[in-house]
Amino acid sequence: MATWLPEVGYFCLLLALAVYLLALARGVRRCFHQGALRGGGPLQGCAIAALLLLLAWALLTLAFVQNDFTLRYVLQQSNRELPLAYRLAAPWGGHEGSLLFWCLCLGLWQTWITRHLRGGKLQIFTTLFITFAQVGLLLFIVIFSDPFVRQFPAPVDGRDLNAMLQHPALIFHPPLLYLGYAGMQVCCALLLAGLFCRVPGRALARRCIGSLTLAWALLTAGIALGSWWAYSELGWGGWWFWDPVENAALLPWLTGAACLHAVLIMRRSGHLARSAALLAAVSALLALTGTLIVRSGILQSVHAFALDEVRALPLFAFFIVLNSAMLWGFAVGARRYRATPAGAALPSLWLTGGIGTFCAVALVVLVGTLFPMVWSFSGAGKISVGAPYFNRVLLPFGLLAVVLMLAGSRRRNIPMWLAHAGVLICAIGIASSAWLKTEISVALLPGESVQLDVYRFTLHEGELVTAGNYTAQKMSIDVQRADKLVARLHPERRFYTVRNQRMFEPGIATDGWRDWYALVAQKQGDRYAVRLMVQRGVRFVWFGGGLMALGALAAALSRRSG
Repeated sequence: MATWLPEVGYFCLLLALAVYLLALARGVRRCFHQGALRGGGPLQGCAIAALLLLLAWALLTLAFVQNDFTLRYVLQQSNRELPLAYRLAAPWGGHEGSLLFWCLCLGLWQTWITRHLRGGKLQIFTTLFITFAQVGLLLFIVIFSDPFVRQFPAPVDGRDLNAMLQHPALIFHPPLLYLGYAGMQVCCALLLAGLFCRVPGRALARRCIGSLTLAWALLTAGIALGSWWAYSELGWGGWWFWDPVENAALLPWLTGAACLHAVLIMRRSGHLARSAALLAAVSALLALTGTLIVRSGILQSVHAFALDEVRALPLFAFFIVLNSAMLWGFAVGARRYRATPAGAALPSLWLTGGIGTFCAVALVVLVGTLFPMVWSFSGAGKISVGAPYFNRVLLPFGLLAVVLMLAGSRRRNIPMWLAHAGVLICAIGIASSAWLKTEISVALLPGESVQLDVYRFTLHEGELVTAGNYTAQKMSIDVQRADKLVARLHPERRFYTVRNQRMFEPGIATDGWRDWYALVAQKQGDRYAVRLMVQRGVRFVWFGGGLMALGALAAALSRRSG
């Protein structure tokens, strides 16, 4: 890599910050001068800034591809033996890169959505709100989180990517989440701008429903993919741990779903404009707060890989300012907004009930996530809130959501039916994977067998393999039923040399309904610690999540084309 390209990347960040500051100043001036509403100055500036961010991201990715270990961030996250696919995805695996990618996603969303607003005060206010967030985020990046910091003298090789991140889901899961987060923030800005500009509820709903649906679809796909990643990588056999990182993604998804239903009511009757804007603001706030929790190390997670306690204080200050500005914007906009005219149709009972259910579930998850932190800060010691709390409290709300959905699904709308069918299929998967799972932990010699459910599992000694940046002992486990082979599992005991990190990769086979799951862990003497499971219906969780995302995506595309 040319020695000066990282400096070009950092200069792009500085230039993008300058362009956003100029756009912010021009946008403020135009908001208070009616004669200055024509023209696209701030919008053009934001498009240029987004291109600069894209160039900076491309240069950072190029540094990973070419193993430029003069960059401290590349040194910490990559290695010459790391496969190319992971080197392309590694930039969003750490603190600096993940924040820059979020900033890029926000810039691209801003350019896309404001170009469809066709000028006027609504476009100016929307651009202004997003630009304010971009200025704050870029200031934090260039001061505290610069991914282009040099490391001299440069080592010959890097420290490698965290072994848990070396999974195909790394290529898609973080981008989907960040695109969903950024989309929620942009929709929040649009709805707040609608309050400021006193846009009628139906018109405002038509402007934002496509973008909101797309953002929610991306977030749905990201969460579903993340749960599959946890299931196939962490080795505990579950797909949702109620971990702070998982909950940080789930919370804006829940409030985003509530906001989406509120916007549907807005489109039909004009009601709930303030409520929709508040829910959008809460969704954006939760996305920001979740990032704070994950990135600062306030709450520890089994799969948070970009913790940075040193920069926790400035990150906390940045999010406090941004969240306060967002809530202030809602308060001012809500006071300015005109109520729905008398005679407008009343909102749907089923949709309103759905909004309340989503909000109640979000509150339960939020309390369970933050309570350990509050308890610890009070000096009362440490406490953990796990799956029993969430499962017990959320079960009635889940049943209520299914009843409301079945009762209210009367319109012949294929995207809606797809999304709601996805919810039902996902619910079946959740129930069956919890109630129809059998498991056992044993210590086996090679050649020994153990019975689980109606299946006999037989462990065979594996072979040693070398693949890129790790070596592995690849085991073999035969699964038989009535002396007939139904599956062969290949769990691995991996060792990543550079990081001196040992990983136990599960072996999984499926017939669509059943999953046979095996993990071979520590060896004591001649025996291996083996964990075996038979799960039923767990694939329905991801199939249902995929249908939800597909239905929402189809709805978003149909609304854009319409």
